[in-house]
Amino acid sequence: MAKSVQERSAKAAQKRLAVAEKELRHKVRPGIEQAMERIRLRGQVPIISEVLQIAIMKMDLMADGDLIEFLRYPRHEIVISEIVARDFHDQSMRDLQKDPGDEFIYPKSEFS
Repeated sequence: MAKSVQERSAKAAQKRLAVAEKELRHKVRPGIEQAMERIRLRGQVPIISEVLQIAIMKMDLMADGDLIEFLRYPRHEIVISEIVARDFHDQSMRDLQKDPGDEFIYPKSEFS
């Protein structure tokens, strides 16, 4: 005889208690959800929770330096070259000489 829904639910609850399973909830924006789905499909993993568990287990095996680099949030870095900084400084000085305004304070610079 087949078990009722309540019996199956009770058995599943007992199993979760036995293995100390814990439910974690995490809110994500659509872009993250889409990325997770692409990863799931590329990795041929049937459910997203498995993808997350596998990722956590593999990250736990990483060396500290590798993990720190992996978890570093990608940010755009603006780097101004010395040539651009010098050109900007020179043009600013020319503009100030043309129209110094009411008060003129020379900016401190490594180029002057």
